[in-house]
Amino acid sequence: MRTILLEEAETMNPGPATDGAQILAAPGTTVLAAPASSYDTQGVTATTAPGGVDLTAIAADLRDDHVYSEDPAQIGALKQVVAHAQADGHDINLVVLKQQMPTFTMYRDIATELQQHVGGTVLVFGPNSVGSASPEFSRVNLEDATDNLTLSNPPQAAQQMVDAITKPGVDWTLVTIVLIAVVVIGAIVGRIRSLRRRDRGAQTSPADLSHGAGEESATDEKSPSGAVASGSGNDS
Repeated sequence: MRTILLEEAETMNPGPATDGAQILAAPGTTVLAAPASSYDTQGVTATTAPGGVDLTAIAADLRDDHVYSEDPAQIGALKQVVAHAQADGHDINLVVLKQQMPTFTMYRDIATELQQHVGGTVLVFGPNSVGSASPEFSRVNLEDATDNLTLSNPPQAAQQMVDAITKPGVDWTLVTIVLIAVVVIGAIVGRIRSLRRRDRGAQTSPADLSHGAGEESATDEKSPSGAVASGSGNDS
């Protein structure tokens, strides 16, 4: 028995089968439905998004110059943001949508879908929120960079977000190494000083004892003489 996919069956037996009608196939042939060619994430598919947003057209523009905006007047400023990021070694793609998505997570879904096709970091700006996807920057950094953006001015918001995610951060590994080194050096210096004080004390103690013993001997020798001299004076 032969097994074919639905698409192959339609090719073999053309006819009005797309509305759910039976597809005629040769006897002994099993017909299976072909899998979907794209996934759907909250209304975002590989080709479309709510509001008629054409993801295929957006991806084509991003491959061309890394920017997409439904307002041509914004293109120049967006390109400048991308150029500055590229000069610092960052691959950034900027998308500006006029259509407000039903939920703010859709902006991230759009960015994720586009990123799979164009690579780099994709930032999607809408009237009420921002979505992002990146293999270079962490989700925490991307989310933190969305605070206090000027969404009413997309090129400015794009510059603000790019500056936020690309600014040098604190290298906590280096900070930890430096702190450990300081503690170790401090311990070594303290130990050396302690040993020096102990050695210095060991060298001076015998001399001090000898000097003290000499003074006691001199006192003992002088005391009898003084007593004799005093007695002689009284006799005379």
